[in-house]
Amino acid sequence: MIDVTVRVKSPTAARLLAGLLRQAAADEADRGQARHWRGAARRLDECVRLPRYAPRVRRPQAAEIDHSAVRRVVTGAHPLPVLTRDEARLACWHLMVNGCSITESAERLGVRPRTVSRWRAEDLGGCS
Repeated sequence: MIDVTVRVKSPTAARLLAGLLRQAAADEADRGQARHWRGAARRLDECVRLPRYAPRVRRPQAAEIDHSAVRRVVTGAHPLPVLTRDEARLACWHLMVNGCSITESAERLGVRPRTVSRWRAEDLGGCS
């Protein structure tokens, strides 16, 4: 038996790897090996599954915006700080101006892609 450790940097990469494992399991003649690959794919899915509801953006405690935290998220400096809702909206606007995709912006901000789409539509005046 050989143990393999794989590190993936994003949930998207983990989902892609899980899909490849499922495809390999479907093509595998050995039923036992296919079962192990499907199990590995299931464990990858469990690692990246979002909880039912957990606020990923802190509610504002103070009226001011931490511009250094917003800058870190926009530049992608790890570890990414947790932002208040107002800071996340500002960072979303900067990411949109810089041309980041909706999914990349959502991963950086810690919100769902639908939230990023809504914020972008509101920032564009509802024309998007």
